[in-house]
Amino acid sequence: MKFFSAVALSTVFAGLASAVDLRLYTAINCDSSFGWRQCGNLPAGRCCSAPDVPAAAMSLSSLSGVADFSGWGNQGCAAPLALRSSSGGCVSGAFAFFSGNWRSNSRIASLATTSDEDCVEPDTFGFVDESGKEHTGKITAANKGAVEAALKKGDVAALKTEAAAA
Repeated sequence: MKFFSAVALSTVFAGLASAVDLRLYTAINCDSSFGWRQCGNLPAGRCCSAPDVPAAAMSLSSLSGVADFSGWGNQGCAAPLALRSSSGGCVSGAFAFFSGNWRSNSRIASLATTSDEDCVEPDTFGFVDESGKEHTGKITAANKGAVEAALKKGDVAALKTEAAAA
């Protein structure tokens, strides 16, 4: 009986996501050839805010335990709402947006955070090269300006340089 209870509880908790990777794409339909930024290991309700480069689409690394996710037209996950979805894959916004968050099934009634101190900025960037290979790099204080400038211009050559240096 104790074995059954442990198995049942582990099955229930396995479906509850505690953190996901949230990607903000600079192109609609999550076209990775133009680059993306990611808030890695983002807890439910926490806002991923990218202040300088607007996003056109968003995706999550996993939908296990995710009730829904949203993209917001302003920093800090503040209105207007650009997208909301509970389905998988890539979701393009109705207009450019600057932040996003998600809610877990276990916290569906909770409100998303909206204060700036609860927001995080993307910690990773990436792109897919002409051969279809994905490249990633960490966003640091030293390369943040160069990465954001490259994403604004869609300059994949500059992203390649930053990824190689990371």
